[in-house]
Amino acid sequence: MRHLAHSVVPRKQPETAVAVQPDQPARHDTLHIVLGALLVVGGVVGGIALGGWLGLGLGALVVLLGYYFVVLGIGGKHAWLEIFQEFFNM
Repeated sequence: MRHLAHSVVPRKQPETAVAVQPDQPARHDTLHIVLGALLVVGGVVGGIALGGWLGLGLGALVVLLGYYFVVLGIGGKHAWLEIFQEFFNM
C-alpha cells in the first residue's frame, strides 16, 4: 500500500494590533514661538514708527517673518508648506 505524502501548509498566525507610538510626542518649540511673537510686535511697532509706504512694506515683511516662526514653533518644520498650499487652494 502506498503512503500518500501530505503537504503540510503552515497556518498563518493571527495578526494582532500593535499600538505604534510616535518617536517624539507633539511639542511646541518655545524658542521659535517667542522669536516669532517678538518679530510680529517689532514689525507692527517699527512699521508705525517709520510710517508711510516704507513703514507699511517693511512692517509687513517683518510680521510675515514672525508668522513663519510662530507657525514653525507650533506646527513643525513642514507646517508652512501646508499653510502655503491651503492659501493657494482658496
